[in-house]
Formats: sequence, structure tokens, C-alpha cells
Amino acid sequence: MKKILSILRDYYREHFNWLSFVLCALLGAGMIIVAYHDHFYENQIEHVPDTTLQIIRYCELYTIAFCGAFLLQGFAERDLSFLKSASWWLLSFLAIFLFAVRGSDIDFGSIMFGKVHPDTYIFYNKAGYNLAGFFTLIIPCFIYWFVADRGKQNFYGFKVKGVSLYPYFIMLAIMLPLLCWAGTQADFLDTYPRYTKIGMVPGDAHYKLYVLAYELVYGSDFFFTEFFFRGFIILAFARRFGHRAILPMCVYYITIHFGKPMGETISSFFGGLLLGVIAFRSKSIYGGIIVHLGIAYLMEIFAFLGRSGYLHF
Repeated sequence: MKKILSILRDYYREHFNWLSFVLCALLGAGMIIVAYHDHFYENQIEHVPDTTLQIIRYCELYTIAFCGAFLLQGFAERDLSFLKSASWWLLSFLAIFLFAVRGSDIDFGSIMFGKVHPDTYIFYNKAGYNLAGFFTLIIPCFIYWFVADRGKQNFYGFKVKGVSLYPYFIMLAIMLPLLCWAGTQADFLDTYPRYTKIGMVPGDAHYKLYVLAYELVYGSDFFFTEFFFRGFIILAFARRFGHRAILPMCVYYITIHFGKPMGETISSFFGGLLLGVIAFRSKSIYGGIIVHLGIAYLMEIFAFLGRSGYLHF
């Protein structure tokens, strides 16, 4: 834990800028207000029936968050030199477009599994969505790394040497009371556990097997997301622009939580900042993967306990 505190202290001393932080936080807060007002995000982006238009609107949303935060930070620190860099434009395009495709309603389930029985369509559709990150995020980023960064750094965070994982389990332990409390909240239980959204009911044949399979696949989504935000966005940008990708990543990270409980969306900014700083310093995403997966599965457990009536305060 001392190592993590040391990393955060060094970041604060060397790179933290209060004006940049406040401007980016205000941008994120403003986007949250708009997204949650009268279900704006769901109506105008998430549930748009035309997939092409949906991808375009995701690109617009992510551009406002990511590039907007970069610009605000540039004004605050009086350094807009990144706008003259072709690398910044290319990386920003990849950072925005790849996740817009990944988050769209493209039927990845049908692409991967073919035609399935109508009774299990929702399960395979969601499984396909979670697994699609390998094709929409990992492979394109690997191609970019192979062409531009191979030999200059590890594949965006896949570094083990010198990385201690023990502190991350301590961080998970600290989160337990908050997650336990969340398991008593109505809006949280409306969203979690996620296996209740796979279109299967307890009376269905092989229900438990489907739930187990989904939970395993569900975890892969957090692996891909952690890689993309703390691996690709932080480390691909950091080699060229230093610490300046951290705050824009945090604002961007907020937007992928729209539609979830507002408390989770707000906390994602601070969680993204913590994990982003650690990835920037350690050049590793393994700790972030532990935290991300740990929180995801603990949320599933506490939501199950909450729905089952085991949590009372």
C-alpha cells in the first residue's frame, strides 16, 4: 500500500494541476447532468435503432469527453502543442472509434455463434457483446502497438516484472463496506446482478450452467475495458504526451457508465484517476484488472445477497 501512496504522492507533486482537474471534473459533471436528465443518454444514444447513427453519436459523445478534456487541460496548462501532432489525432481517432464500435448494437452474438434458439438469443447476444472486446479492442490496439510501439514498450500494460499485486487486494477489502451498502439500494438492484438480464429464468433447463457461463464471459468485458482505458489510452499516449492522457481518460471513462446507477458513474471518475495514475507510473495494468474484476464480481455477489434479503441495515 505504501507503494501506491508513493505513486499518488509523486503524481500530485510532479503533474497534478488543480485548474486542469477542476475543469475536467466540471466537464464530466456537466455530461452526467445531461445524460441522466429525462433519460437523454438512453433515448438519444443507447437505444437509437439505426446502428450506424448510434456509432456516430457514440463518437460524438466520446469526442466531447476525451478531446474536450484534452483541450481544457491544454488551456489550463497553456500547452496546446499536441494539436500539431499527427500521433495525437490518430490515437484519439482510435480511442474514440474503437470503443464506439465496441459499445454499439452490432449483433456480435450472431456473428460469433450463428443462428441460435430464440429462447437463448438474449444470452448469446450478451455473451457476444462481452467477448467482442477481443476483436474490437485488443486486436486493433495490438496492430497499432506492433507497427508503432513494438520494441519501445510492452504491449500496453502487460508487464509483470517488479509489480506487486498485494496492495490491490487491500484496495478491494477497503471497498467491501461500500459495496455491501450498495446491495441495499433500489437503483443498484435494478441493474445488478447482471445475470438476471440474460433472458433466462430459474425454471429453465440448465439455468445454473447459463448463469455460470455468463459470469465467466462477463468478467472478460472488464479485462478488455481495463486494457483499453488504462493500457492503450494511458500508455500509448504517455509515450508521446506524458501524463496528459490521464484526466481526459477519466472524463471519457465516465461516459461508458451512463445508464448505470449515478453513484457508480460519479465514482468512475475517481476510480479511473486512481487506476490511471498507477498504470502511468507502473506501466502495468494487472493491478487494475484485479481491482476491476474484483469490484465487478463483488457487485454481483452483494446484489444477489441484497435481492435475496440477506442485507439489512
